[in-house]
Amino acid sequence: MTIESLMIQALGLTGSLIAITSLQSGDRRKILTLQVLCCVLWTAHYALLGAYTAVLTNIVGLCRALLFARNDRPWAKSRVWLWVFLGLYAGCAALTWEGFVSVLPCFSMMLTTVALWVHNMRVTRLLYVLNSPPIFLYNVLTGSWSCAAIEIVAFCSFLLAVWRFDIRKTQDEPVAEPV
Repeated sequence: MTIESLMIQALGLTGSLIAITSLQSGDRRKILTLQVLCCVLWTAHYALLGAYTAVLTNIVGLCRALLFARNDRPWAKSRVWLWVFLGLYAGCAALTWEGFVSVLPCFSMMLTTVALWVHNMRVTRLLYVLNSPPIFLYNVLTGSWSCAAIEIVAFCSFLLAVWRFDIRKTQDEPVAEPV
């Protein structure tokens, strides 16, 4: 592997490391801020690999994170934005169509979009678990080895977040005794 290809993989790895640690935060705004940084790094990474569906989806993802960080404001709260972004992701697949592989990052980003739109952190974490397998497969198919490898770690991290905040938390709550 050349120094250039190692640097390309390092860009993707850095974005992925930031992404997997972001969900360990219980704060929605922090997750969205970290998503902006991830999108910038991944856009550069995928552009250097020639994986143009991922380039477009990450550019849309950057815009999405900026808007969703402000969806507590009336102008940004409209459900129309959710559908606009879902449509843009579908458009990314259509514009860069190379077969089934083009659907994978778009579907994954659609799940992430819904995850970031909702204000229910339990749903957010569950959707992150579901978005991991399609992007893992895309990374393998496009030669994004660092992102594919770290996606396994990300998947485990997402499962851990679900366990920490959703499963263990409910198990620790006392069950009300019937009177």
